[in-house]
Formats: sequence, C-alpha cells, structure tokens
Amino acid sequence: MNSINKSSKILILSEYDLYGGASIAGYNLHRSLRDNGFQSFMVVNNKISKDPSVLQKESSYKKKWISNLIEGKWDFPFSYRLGTLARKINLNFNEWYNSSLIERYNVKQPNFFSVLKFKPDIIHFNTGGGNNIFDIRDIKLLSHHFKVVFSLHDLWMISKPPPLVSYKNTQNAINYKFHQINQSKINFISHSKWVYNHFLKVKKIQNSSINYIKYSINVNKFRAKGKAQIRKRLKISEDVFVIITTAVGMLSNPFKDFKTLYDAYIDILKEHENFLLIVIGDKKSNFKSQRFSKKFIFTNPIPQSKDLIDYYSCADLYIQPSNIETWGLAISEALSCGLPVIASSVGAIPEQIKGFNRGNTNDLFNFYPINKANGLLFEKNNKESLYEMIMWMFHNKNKMKSLSKNARSFAKKELNFNNRVSQHIDFYNSL
Repeated sequence: MNSINKSSKILILSEYDLYGGASIAGYNLHRSLRDNGFQSFMVVNNKISKDPSVLQKESSYKKKWISNLIEGKWDFPFSYRLGTLARKINLNFNEWYNSSLIERYNVKQPNFFSVLKFKPDIIHFNTGGGNNIFDIRDIKLLSHHFKVVFSLHDLWMISKPPPLVSYKNTQNAINYKFHQINQSKINFISHSKWVYNHFLKVKKIQNSSINYIKYSINVNKFRAKGKAQIRKRLKISEDVFVIITTAVGMLSNPFKDFKTLYDAYIDILKEHENFLLIVIGDKKSNFKSQRFSKKFIFTNPIPQSKDLIDYYSCADLYIQPSNIETWGLAISEALSCGLPVIASSVGAIPEQIKGFNRGNTNDLFNFYPINKANGLLFEKNNKESLYEMIMWMFHNKNKMKSLSKNARSFAKKELNFNNRVSQHIDFYNSL
C-alpha cells in the first residue's frame, strides 16, 4: 500500500487507554484519527473508558484482582498493607524475570493472532518497554509483515541496561535486547526532543528509523473554568492558595518524588495557614502522615474528565517534582488551563516550561523574560529551592497573572493536537 487513506486500518496497542500519560497520549491520537475520519482501533489490556472503539483483551478475574491490588484500586481493611506487599513482590518478580532476558509481556496469551484478525495496515505500539503488551520477538516478526510503529514513551527500548533493573548478566541482557531490535523493522516515534536526542546517541540500534512528533492535548477541552464557582462547589475558600499535582500512584511512584514536594509544603504550613495541596492520582488512605491533614485533598486518577479540569481550574499553581520525565502530559494539561508551573528541570520538562528569569545569579534553569515565561524550574530533590519558588509565587500575584496568560498561549500554540494528526498521517505515509 502506497499511502494511508480513510479506508486503511490503524491498530493502536497499549496497556491502558486512560491510565497514565503514555496511555492517554495514545488514546488522544486514536480519538483524533477517528474524529478525522480514519479507521483507528485501539486494543488494550485494561480498558477504563467507555469508548466502543477501544477493545479490551480478555483477562482472567484472578489477574484483574491482582492487578487492581498492585495499583491500589481496592479499598478494604488492610488493602494498603496488602497492596504494598504485592507491589514489592511484583517489583522483585519483574527484576528476576528481566534477569532471565525475557520482558514482562503476556507471553502466554495469543497476542500474535489477536492482531492478525484486524488485518491492519499500520500497527502502532503505544506502550513502554518494560510493561509492553507484546513480546519483543512478536514485534520483530510482525515488523516483517506489517508497517510497525513504536512510540517511545520511556527509554526502555534504547537504554542500556533497562532502567530500574539490576542483575548479574547485564551485558547479556543488553546484547539480547538490541539483537532483537536490530532484526526488526521498527519505525520509532519520539514525542520529545530529549528522547529523540537520546535515540540518536545509541549506536547499537540499526535498521530502525525515528521521527519526532511532539506530544499534544485537546486545548479546547483543557481550559480554565470559573474559579470562584468551582471553589464554592468544592468548599474551598477564595483566599486559600491552592497548589495541585498529579500522577498515577503519586505517593509511591519513584519517578515523581512526592517527598520533596511534601517536605517543602510542610515547611510552608509551619508559617502560613492559607494553603491547600490537591494530590490527584492516589487515595487518602495511602497517606499515612497526620500532620496538617486538613491541608491536603487526595483523589484517585480522573484522566480526561470534567472533574480533573475543575481541579485545575480551582488551583493557583501546578507543581511537578519529578525525578525523570520523558515529557509530562499533566504539565501540558495544567498549562492549557492557564496554570503557572513549578517543575524540576529534568528530562523533557524544559521543552514545556519556560522558566522566568527573576534576576537571581547562578540560576542555570530560568532565563526567559516575563512576557515569554510560564513558570519556574528547580533542581530535582531540592526542597529548599522548591519552597522558595512556591513562596515567590505566593507573594507575586501580578507576576503570576502574566505567567498564567503565557501558559495558556503556549499551550494553544505548541500543544494543540489538531496540529498533530496530519503529522502522524504524513509519518504513516512515509513508511
């Protein structure tokens, strides 16, 4: 087939449709393609949306129960302790399993044939490496019969060794992984310049190309609503300074570093009462600290929902204290809702956050004038710097208004997914 047209079948494969930034990015692409008349189908291991064009693979009740326990979705006596134990066992199992040079895929399920029945023209893997829904050997085989695309939402496929996995035969694992990739014909997509540049530095990958298509969101959906009205409904006082942060499993996610935010926030509460921190992505029962408990609001993940936009709209400031980010989709959503952002200067975050130059000497992260800046960047794990920046925002409301305006303008110009559909189609056509 020479070109992708509206009768062509595009099959997007993902672990979830609406759980975590990577899956949401894939779902946004899927919906954009369908809204523009293309035959896109999405197959996931775990379906959250009610979208009939998203198909969930069959899974046993036992597997769903264990998965929900690991992800903290159950709420019953001792569920937190059982979940913590399950996550520890799961982590140790994954490390052992990866040490055997086999990724944690659903190797016992008939994945290969479940793809063939669709007779797709494009197979687009929208999933991270260590938690894929296919064996890398299946990807290799499929790539010789179909046009295979792989979105790099993390560095697993191009890192050496795989992140967070340590075992004795590291070099064997590296050689095995790249051997499988180099026998494949994979067309990679990077959604940030940071990942794209990492890919170019990897000399071990051969026979595979890479293209850059920036992450994007629905900026018409993610836009601020009336703050006063929403705060009244949520019973949040108008004079409270509201901070918001979000990530799946925020309290225990090692990539998000909630501890640095918590420590800085507690120091603030010791001196100021009119603050509130909204944490989206975890349960209150998982938060064991009793200090200033009334100064926190916790809620489970609510991706792409009206409630999520309401929370963004009622806030004054968004904070992303990550240890690593290949993009940060929640940052995009916050910017689109007109929120200034304070974030750690890691990974691809500086591609979104234009740090305001406040005239501080030796500030290597923030160098944009007030008419272009949309937030502040700090050194990761530095609670003192984060504390200082939050308080600066609190005391400089007029500057925050400019940062808020710039945040929305940046999102409309740089993050609108209506500008990305044609890029994906052009990329599919180029294969």
